[in-house]
Amino acid sequence: MRNLEESFSRSFSYSNLVWCTSLEFMDFGWNGFLLQIPREARLVSEGGNARSGYMRLETENYFFEVKWEEAQQKKVKPLSEVVEAFIKKLEKDTKQKIPVRGRRKTNVSGHDTLVLSLKSAMEERIYFWYCEESLRITILRCVFKLIDTNSRTIIRQIVASFKCHGGESNLWTPPQSIFRAPSNFQLTERKMMIGRTYLLLLEHKVAPFTERRREIFFEYNSMASIRFEDEYKDPNKWVEKRYLKDLKKRYRGIKFHATAEEKINGHTAIIKEGSARTGLTTRKSSLYANATWYCEDLNRIYSVTTSEHVARPWPLKRKMDEKTFEEFSREFLSTIKCH
Repeated sequence: MRNLEESFSRSFSYSNLVWCTSLEFMDFGWNGFLLQIPREARLVSEGGNARSGYMRLETENYFFEVKWEEAQQKKVKPLSEVVEAFIKKLEKDTKQKIPVRGRRKTNVSGHDTLVLSLKSAMEERIYFWYCEESLRITILRCVFKLIDTNSRTIIRQIVASFKCHGGESNLWTPPQSIFRAPSNFQLTERKMMIGRTYLLLLEHKVAPFTERRREIFFEYNSMASIRFEDEYKDPNKWVEKRYLKDLKKRYRGIKFHATAEEKINGHTAIIKEGSARTGLTTRKSSLYANATWYCEDLNRIYSVTTSEHVARPWPLKRKMDEKTFEEFSREFLSTIKCH
C-alpha cells in the first residue's frame, strides 16, 4: 500500500433514495465507510481493506476518491503535515505548481477537518481528518471540471452524509446489490468483472491452541440466461453442474447433506447445508451454508456461502455450535437485496 500522502492513482437501494434539485442520491457502503453518492456515479477502482485502502467513484464530468490509512492516536501526524505532504506529492506528480485557492476548517462525521480548495485544469475540494473511533486518517477528494450549483450540491450531500465509524454492522454495496455484514469482518479478497463479481469477508480469531474463522463469500454471475441457458432457472441444477466444483476448490472437503427452499428478496433460493473435517496433526472442522437463486430483474445468479472453521492440534476437541452458525447465516441472508 502506498503512503497516504501519495496521489490517488454503487449502491442499490430504492428505499434509500434522496432527491436534491434534479440529482438523485443513494447509499454507498464500502470498508466501514457509508455515504450518499449520486446515482450516476460508479465504483471504478478500489483496494486494500478497512485499515488501509482507497476507492474511486466517477462519472463523465467529475470523480471523487477516498483514501485512508490506519494511524494509532499516539503516532498520528498533525493534519497540517498531511495536507502539506499531499500538496507536494500532487505537484510532483503533475509537474506543476498547484494554486491553493483556500483553506478552511469544517466537521465531517463528528471530526475536525481541514479543507483545501485547489485550481488547476480541474477544480478540487479535498477534506482531511482523523477518526479516533476507527483509527484512520481519511482523505476525501472531490474533483470537478467546474464548481457550480450542481457540484456544490453533490459535495454538500457527500460530506453531510459521510460516516467513517460506528455501528455493529457495515453496509456493502457491490454493483446493484446491497448487504450488511458484522463490522469485524474484513474484506480479504475480491473480483469485479463484467460476468462475475465476488467479495470474501473474513473474521479471524486466534487463541492458544485454537484458530477460528468465519467467512462470507458473496458472488453473482451476470447474463445468466445467455451463459447458463440450460440451468439458470434451476438453482440446484446450476450448483451441481456449474458451481460445486469451484466451491470444492475453495473449501476443501466440503460435503452438503441437506437441501431446502427459502425466499430471499422475493426469489426462491436453494439452501444447502454441509460440513467438512480435514487435517492430520492440526485438524479442522467446518460448517457451511450455501444459498443460490436466480434474480430475473438483473438476470443474475447469486450464490452466497457462509462458513465457520475451527482448527486445533490433535487430539484436542473441536467444538462447533451449529445453532449459532445457523442463526448467523440466516441473519446475513436477511440483509441481502439484489434488485
